[in-house]
Amino acid sequence: MIGLGIVGCGWAASEIVRAGAGLDGLAIVSVFDTDRRRAQALAAAAGTTVAADLDALLDHPQVDAVYAGLPHALLPEVVERALARGRHVLSEKPLAVTPDIALRLGEMADRRNLKLAVFFELRRAGTVEAARRIVQERRIGEARLVRLRTLIDKRRDYWGPPGQLNWRASRALAGGGVTMMNSIHQLDTLRYITGLDYVSVTGAISTLAAPAGVEVEDAASATIGLSNGGIVSLVASAHAPGATRAETIEIDGTLGRLDLPDPFGSEPLRLYADGGWTDIPVERPDSHRLMLQAFVDAVATGGAVPASAADAAQALFVVDGLYRSFETGRLVHSGASASKVAR
Repeated sequence: MIGLGIVGCGWAASEIVRAGAGLDGLAIVSVFDTDRRRAQALAAAAGTTVAADLDALLDHPQVDAVYAGLPHALLPEVVERALARGRHVLSEKPLAVTPDIALRLGEMADRRNLKLAVFFELRRAGTVEAARRIVQERRIGEARLVRLRTLIDKRRDYWGPPGQLNWRASRALAGGGVTMMNSIHQLDTLRYITGLDYVSVTGAISTLAAPAGVEVEDAASATIGLSNGGIVSLVASAHAPGATRAETIEIDGTLGRLDLPDPFGSEPLRLYADGGWTDIPVERPDSHRLMLQAFVDAVATGGAVPASAADAAQALFVVDGLYRSFETGRLVHSGASASKVAR
């Protein structure tokens, strides 16, 4: 039985509690949040207790692993402290706001023989698992041109009530807007499906429709280079009018094409191969529950985590590189430094 402590008791943590209910091998033994009322509400839902502070949670004798669900910029400190106390860690995405920090945390976990996983739950979505099998079977050949669309029509109170902007609006706390918050899931998903890495990025960001005072982008466009020479086109909007279930991926290959619908919708995969289109219905299992189970299994067996710090660093390279590209007007390459800029 793996004892889990939860740090940060917002909506993301409530999904962990929901997904972990009755999960084999997992027990939530303590929670902590600087907002004690929020922590008490989550503890009641989980049937557990509230820790007095972070140190008390990390020192709890039954806490084997920690889930960190915090504003992006606050994740690295908590992850590092948990690893230093000998706890395995499941971090909410993106783990860090730069790839270098993500890699450093991964190296720290490896040195201590601890598991550090990042909660990219789309890796266990039915559409994504089916697409991964199709691509691995080379039914569309080699991926060449990909279109990622992160089109969402978010409520205006997503940024907080009028006159009270929340952490998502802060560049210091969130690290970025729709690209960091949402597109990063699709960026990780594409790597999981194709096995390809990202090698370059250029593009632009803007804040077009969010309320006054929002410091992060609500719209973005990027061109991303793949390790096989392919190209990814990304367009993202947090306020795309009328957008519903519109986070999609289209992969053109040398032998065909694969279209992934929104993973939480009901549309089938669409495969173009051998001169015709085929709809491929897929099941929609609880991807949060499956991802949590995969982390528990990794801790229990010593196996690989379902998404690693290195995986997070690859997705973060694109997001961080996009921001740097916009600031400099130059192409950003991967390499020893994720912020290397072409001159």
